[in-house]
This record gives sequence, C-alpha cells and structure tokens, in this order.
Amino acid sequence: MSPVPSAFTLEWLLDPVKPIDFYEQYYESKPLLVSRGELEYYAKLPRLEAVDELLTATVSNRRQPTQGERLTRSEPDGTMSDQQIRTTGNAGLDVQAAYRAYHDGFTVVINQTHRRSAAVGRLCRGLQAALHHPIGANIYLTPAGAQGFLPHVDTHDVFILQLHGTKEWHVSSPPVELPLAHNRNHKQTLPDAQIFTLMPGDMLYLPRGFRHKAVTGDSSSLHLTVGIHAFRWHDLFKDALEQLADEDAIFRSALPPQYVDEPLDMAHVTEMVRRMTAALTDESFMEKAKERIASKLIAADESTGLSQFRSLDALADLSDESIVSRSPEHLCLVRIAPDRATIEFVGNFVTGPPVLGKALEFIAQRHRFAVGELPGNLSTEDRIDLVKRLVSEGLLEVLL
Repeated sequence: MSPVPSAFTLEWLLDPVKPIDFYEQYYESKPLLVSRGELEYYAKLPRLEAVDELLTATVSNRRQPTQGERLTRSEPDGTMSDQQIRTTGNAGLDVQAAYRAYHDGFTVVINQTHRRSAAVGRLCRGLQAALHHPIGANIYLTPAGAQGFLPHVDTHDVFILQLHGTKEWHVSSPPVELPLAHNRNHKQTLPDAQIFTLMPGDMLYLPRGFRHKAVTGDSSSLHLTVGIHAFRWHDLFKDALEQLADEDAIFRSALPPQYVDEPLDMAHVTEMVRRMTAALTDESFMEKAKERIASKLIAADESTGLSQFRSLDALADLSDESIVSRSPEHLCLVRIAPDRATIEFVGNFVTGPPVLGKALEFIAQRHRFAVGELPGNLSTEDRIDLVKRLVSEGLLEVLL
C-alpha cells in the first residue's frame, strides 16, 4: 500500500504513471485511467462521513449559488432536475431536505470544495504549483442506481478521484477539439463510448471536450473532481495585447465615428499590425506578458495552508539561526526594478528596496532555510526584519 502523502503532489496523484509520460501521452489528448485497488489511497481526503459536515459546518457561496451546493438528477425522459439545497430560517443549510433529495435519487454536489476542506485545499495547491494553472475541486455524492448529469462536455480538464463506492464512466471522443467556454453544448450523445469503472483509490483523467456521463450501480459513489482551469495561448496573447495597449496609445484610441457604416482604414490597420508583430516577436515583451498571467495565478490562490498563528508567536525569538520554510504548494514571483524589489505570493505581495532582490530570489527558489543564509550583504537586523515581514504577510512560517 502506498504511504500517506506528506504533500499532495502530481507524482502522488498519477502514481505509478510518471508526470513526463502523462504530459507526453495523455495531457490534452486522451483519457487516462489509473486503477490502484487501494481502498486507503485517498485516506486523507474527505470520506463519506465528511459530507454531512461539509454541508452543515462550512460556508458556501450564497451570492453565487452555482458555486455552492446543488442537487441534480437525470430524469428518464432525458431532462435534468437541478436545484439549490434550501436554507433554513437562520440562513443555515436545510440538511434534512438534502437527505430527502438524496434518498429520491439526487446527486449532492458540493462546489468549491478546495475552499471548504483543508485536505482538498492542499491537494489543489500542490497541483497548481506543479501545473502552473488554476485548480479547483468539487465533490459529488450519488446514490445507488442513479445518474446526476446528462451526457455533457467540460471545457476544462479534470482528474476524477474515486473516494467511496464505484461509478461507471461512459466517455466518447470530443465533438470539438479543446473547446472554449462558448463551444459548450449540454446536449450530447455518446457514440462508441469507452467505459471506465472507478473503484476507491482509482483516478480518471479526462481532457476537456470529451463527452461523458457517469452512473452508479448497486452502491453509492463519492468522488472528487479536480478541475484544471488552464491558461491557454489565446489568454497569453490577450494579455500581451493588453500590455501593448498600456504602452502604445494607438491601441487605446477609439474606433472612428460611424465605423459600422464605413470601411476600415486599412493603412491604419496595417500600421497597428506592424507594431503588434514587433511586440509579439520580442522576447522581453512576451516575458512580461507571461508574468501578467503568472500574477493572475498567484493572486487567485487565497488560502495559505500554513500554521501562521504559531509562527507569529515565534517572531519575538527570531535569529539568524532560526529555520523558516515556504510551502512547496505555493508559487511566488519576484520582480526587480531599478527602484524596488517585489515578491508576489498567495494573493499578496511584499515590496522593498532593490537591495532585497537577491534575498527575495533566494526565498523564491527554496522551501527551507536558516535566516542567516539570506544573501545580498544584508545585516542581521535586515535579514530578521525581512523574514518577520514575510511571516506576518503569510509567505513563510517558522519551524525552529
């Protein structure tokens, strides 16, 4: 049996498939089933008993109901019933209504589980650090002999982790290769479907666009769907054009009056294309555009997962010999300008004078170090002050 992970990594999720083989043979191209036959492989993730607590003791997103809890059921006539779980008079969730609906064949959906379960949050942060794309997760509890959703496609890749019971997945080739959100069509058929049966400990990877449905048999099923909300090449070029507009007023100018009724000035368009081509083929310009994407990724990670209050208590005794750490589950980005050095992380950032640049780059490349190891000809007081600030802002924690 595989050991309980000290960190939820891509290697752990794919085992025994190697990440390099996953990237070369499956990523964005075809499904991958990992059959383990290990009931306890996902022992640190929510079990069936945890669903009640996730519904009653964690906070859902009431302002965006689709991001909270739902009840879904595919009907015999080919339609789907979809409803929110009712709330009680004190704004709590009516768990009894959820129990009744589940008994009547509805799938219980708990969206945004990475914000409601510490373990699922760790898993998503670990995968985000490996893949450099935003990661989110939802839980689905389906009663025996039921189907929660009609055949459909997702416009993001998913890892499906079977936590309890069994579920049968019917998967067909995509009608549109690597679809965008506007290509999504909820009414799908499943010609020549492959069938994948998932048991506890198994994992199924589905690239976006593959048509699928999932049904239970004699047992209920609990699975966690981990979604990869990938940044695509068109996102990079969109950010590059935003950056170009920041730098060149010609791209910020308005379309001419009555442009709908008049032909475009193609000489003007040609000049804009020339400037755009020059920018998009400039390595330093595109690196800046890539950094804009990276900033969005880092800013989206709102949870630290650290033991921060304990670390804050330890700051009074911080010295050059103190050992601090940065979680491998978190990305950080260092920017050095003539007048300042900045490190971005976990929806936050710290800025200081340029002399801190080498120390910040050191921190971004290491997960554990002594305060006295920080480079850059800093004094002991400067090193301690920098670490104290990064602990108080949520990037580092004090170990010893």
